[in-house]
Amino acid sequence: MRNAIAVTPSGCRRLMLLLSIGLSALALPAAAGAVPPTLSSVGQQNRHPTATFSAPRAGSVTVYVANKPDRATDGQFLSENVATLDSLTDSEIQEGRWVGESQLDPGTYYMMLSASPDFDACWVFDAAAYDPACADGFSNVLPLVVPKPSTRYSARVLSYKYLRQATLELTAAPLGENRPYRVCYRLLSRTVRCLRGTLDGYSWNTSASDRLTVTTRNLPTFTSFVWSVGGKVVATKRVRVR
Repeated sequence: MRNAIAVTPSGCRRLMLLLSIGLSALALPAAAGAVPPTLSSVGQQNRHPTATFSAPRAGSVTVYVANKPDRATDGQFLSENVATLDSLTDSEIQEGRWVGESQLDPGTYYMMLSASPDFDACWVFDAAAYDPACADGFSNVLPLVVPKPSTRYSARVLSYKYLRQATLELTAAPLGENRPYRVCYRLLSRTVRCLRGTLDGYSWNTSASDRLTVTTRNLPTFTSFVWSVGGKVVATKRVRVR
């Protein structure tokens, strides 16, 4: 015969009460009626995204940066559009300020927060619910524009008199995209001739260079070379080529 466990009437009532509270908590949304976190402002520091926000008594906060504002039915940005995300530290949540670790390429982005309430600070046991003053859910969405860094140009002419050639080099720093350019000069006949090239930029943290070669047979002894990008003169060099 199996041993039976005796339950007193008072113990039974206590057990039913605990079961009732547990079932209520399971049936209740995570933080019904709670306030959403709020993004106050967004920006960038050397292409690192920044944000100021409010997430009162939140236990966890995640920041999302997407290149499109499209969202799923649960409120999340579409995953294929998320450029970066970060889980905030306790100090960042308390301070209400965040600076991202990774740099963003120049462009337009959209930022949003998601927050969950701190259980110890927000759970009201008697009511089997979260304090509605605790942050929970998704914040508003704010656009973020990351401008292209200023690009500096420099040029030089390498003259090889014995070959009767000159190498024309243009350098852009930094450059994270391809940029066509042209370099113009006058022949002995006073005719203006222009060559076209492309600076192949691949990173906004590094420089890019390109070289073109010209014959010096029909050039003046002292020749001026003028480089332009997008119709704007970016460098000029006057050198002796022969």
